Amino acid sequence: MDFIIPFVSTLGFGGVLGYAVGYAAKKVGKIVLVGIGILFFLVQYLVYKHLAHVDWAGVAHQGGEAAKAGGEAFWKIVTYNIPLGGGFIAGIVLGLRKG
Repeated sequence: MDFIIPFVSTLGFGGVLGYAVGYAAKKVGKIVLVGIGILFFLVQYLVYKHLAHVDWAGVAHQGGEAAKAGGEAFWKIVTYNIPLGGGFIAGIVLGLRKG
């Protein structure tokens, strides 16, 4: 029984940390999306008034590349040197669902 306690405490600690990261990521993500929506509306208004021209195909391509790179960077940062693997991953999933 004594050999199980370190594993349970590690999984529990990893789960708590993962939950915090997932919860915070979802909250920050919502704020970022609101900002992106406002920015899109302002740019679209300028295009409507013929004050600007936007290459939306180029924006979509660059946005996709940035999102992919950002997601990979986020994952590298949150999983760097963490031996708490399973509990951390489960915590992130729960935090993202509850946040």
